[in-house]
Amino acid sequence: MAAHSGAAAQCSSTWRSLWMFLCVLSCVVNTSGGVNILYSNCELMRIGLQCKQEITAKFIWKHGIPSEIARSPGSLWTVIPARVRVRRKRKQKERKKKRGCRAGVLYRLQKQTKRLPLPSLFLTNARSVANKMDDLRLQVSSSKFVKNCCMLLITETWLNPTIPNTVIDMEGFLLHRLDRDRNVGKCRGGGLCVFVRESWCTNSEIITRHCSLELEYLSVKCRPFYLPREFSVVIILVVYNPPDANADLALGHLGDEIGNLQSKFPDAVYIIAGDFNHVDLHAVLPKFHQHVRCATRGLNTLDKVYTNIANGYRTLQLPHLGQSDHMSLLLAPEYIPLRKQSGPVVKIVKSWPEGAMEQLKDCFEQTNWEVFDHPDLEEHTAAVLGYMVHCIDTVTVDKRIWVYPNQKPWMTGKVRRLLYARNKAFKSGDDLDYSAARTNLRRGIKQAKAEYKRRIEDCFLSNNMRQVWQGVQQLTNYKAKKVSSGGGVEVAEELNNFFA
Repeated sequence: MAAHSGAAAQCSSTWRSLWMFLCVLSCVVNTSGGVNILYSNCELMRIGLQCKQEITAKFIWKHGIPSEIARSPGSLWTVIPARVRVRRKRKQKERKKKRGCRAGVLYRLQKQTKRLPLPSLFLTNARSVANKMDDLRLQVSSSKFVKNCCMLLITETWLNPTIPNTVIDMEGFLLHRLDRDRNVGKCRGGGLCVFVRESWCTNSEIITRHCSLELEYLSVKCRPFYLPREFSVVIILVVYNPPDANADLALGHLGDEIGNLQSKFPDAVYIIAGDFNHVDLHAVLPKFHQHVRCATRGLNTLDKVYTNIANGYRTLQLPHLGQSDHMSLLLAPEYIPLRKQSGPVVKIVKSWPEGAMEQLKDCFEQTNWEVFDHPDLEEHTAAVLGYMVHCIDTVTVDKRIWVYPNQKPWMTGKVRRLLYARNKAFKSGDDLDYSAARTNLRRGIKQAKAEYKRRIEDCFLSNNMRQVWQGVQQLTNYKAKKVSSGGGVEVAEELNNFFA
């Protein structure tokens, strides 16, 4: 009985193990049968090329291929399209080498905000600037062109002595204003205002001011941190001509004022801007140039800008300032300094070293002048002059100097040496040497100017008309125009035959 029960237990354990093995085997078979195999496009193309068959009508019928997608019998098993190379478009930041740079007057105005050849200007007719200061400050802070302007010129401010400067002050600007005088007969309207940016100039002052029924103007003198050497100072005149003013009286007074300033500052840049209405400044200043070509109020050009420099500015029209009926104007400097217009000229000058005059005197004393005797006077003169030039070249030394187009006429070698000494003392850091070098340079420049003045005045004292004419040309800055006459050798021969 015990043996029978042990055999039964062993048989049940065997069946249990067999049952567990079959369960595990079925799970493995079911799992492997449910695996999804993924093929890429390239793998499918490779399998198709390995198992390719001829496409026939029987093949299409056997596999049940729909007629919409079935290929014609005899075509290739698979077609591999040709590889098309697509050029990837690179982004701007991935370029290693720049393809040039931007150019233009407005771009230079944004890039160079301090070292401008001429001041950039913002001109507007505000018609009461006190209630438009928020708009003006917004333009100065947000506009990419106005925020770097050197000067803000405003006409018709409608200010009076009861309005303090704190109402219209702006951070970073110096304020110069002219209110309408009540004694002229009008108490409302008019008024002028000039804002000078401190980063461009801190040395500015009012020269003259005038207020009458026919004309209002305010002249400001500025010595900025940087100015081309051909200019000494910048003179700005802000003008307002009332619509009912007498044009002849206004032009006469304005012409006299500008003439007095030109005699006092002959090398200055003159900028005359404002609301001229019906007044044309070309009647009294024909050599001044008007730079505004667009309409400023309706279809009329009432706001104008005159300068003594041709092609000095480019005008850009801007929106109105608040509720003003005049368009605002931005004038970007377009002038190119003389230093950049043409390069320096190399000249050869003769330097007389110490003792050169004694050597030349001894050479002439020991010369046998009878050798140059010749019956022909021209040959005799040419031989003597050639020998004298040879002797002078022997005792003198030739030096090469660079003459720049914007060089002052009173600049001498002594002034250059003093300037070099001043720069050397500044780099050394010694305050005493630098102060002494500055004093010597100031004295040297003063002496050079006095010597140049005496040399010009001597031209008028001599009886030589050529020197007198040269002195007049120097004083008036006269430059003769080169006029080429037409014709050739035949015309010259006809003139010679006619006058001979």
